[in-house]
Amino acid sequence: MKLAVLIVLCLIVAINANPLSRSCECAAVSNTVHFPFRSWDVSSCKLCSCANAAMTKCEESCKTYVEVYANSGCGKAPKGTKVKYSWEASSCSKGISQVEFTCV
Repeated sequence: MKLAVLIVLCLIVAINANPLSRSCECAAVSNTVHFPFRSWDVSSCKLCSCANAAMTKCEESCKTYVEVYANSGCGKAPKGTKVKYSWEASSCSKGISQVEFTCV
């Protein structure tokens, strides 16, 4: 019985990412081919659900990170480069924005 529970837990972890440790990851990506220019680990939580603030605010936080990144020049990217934000909140949500920021 214990082996069956362990196998089921391993399958859940393999399919749905790790529900015991979730993280919010963010990246500034090119607006066309989504090549990553810069990425950040925004937040993480242990034993939390998708309703946890670290997961529900992942997209909003990522947008702020990339907006500040664009307003500060986007590192070595050429001036005028357009970037979008890409986020992934473990198995809770993920996506690429429709909003574009221009590197100053």
